[in-house]
Amino acid sequence: MPDGNVRTTDKDLYELLDQLQATVEQAKGVPFSDNCIVDRADVLYWIKQIRASFPSEVQQAKWIVDRQRQVVASARQKAESILRESEQRQAIMVDEHQVTLLAKEQSDRILAEANQQSEEIYSRSIDYARKRLTELENELTDILVRIQKDKKELK
Repeated sequence: MPDGNVRTTDKDLYELLDQLQATVEQAKGVPFSDNCIVDRADVLYWIKQIRASFPSEVQQAKWIVDRQRQVVASARQKAESILRESEQRQAIMVDEHQVTLLAKEQSDRILAEANQQSEEIYSRSIDYARKRLTELENELTDILVRIQKDKKELK
């Protein structure tokens, strides 16, 4: 299996797919059907190897989406926390009209800034994830086209 720092080649994936295919082709057939009995451990092993050999971009895209969700959730929690804090302050200072107005303005400003930052982070994360996923999609499409071409050549 390739090192996590070394980029997996298409050939590596093809070899792993060939091993998986060989495992299925060598499986015992079930009489009077097209079904077969495969060794579950063998098939799961090859699937695990194939997943481990996916290009790092797949893992990066997943990490980006997960991280983006965390950032958005954190920003929302912070905004809610700021809002609760400002509401508590406002309730305490309700008798002092001028102080109450200043606190509300500050909480609104902080909330607006937090929302703006959250939207910017979310937008950039989505753009980056979309870009990486598009690149990955193009790579996987190329691989699929090559697989289909190779299958045709085998016929």
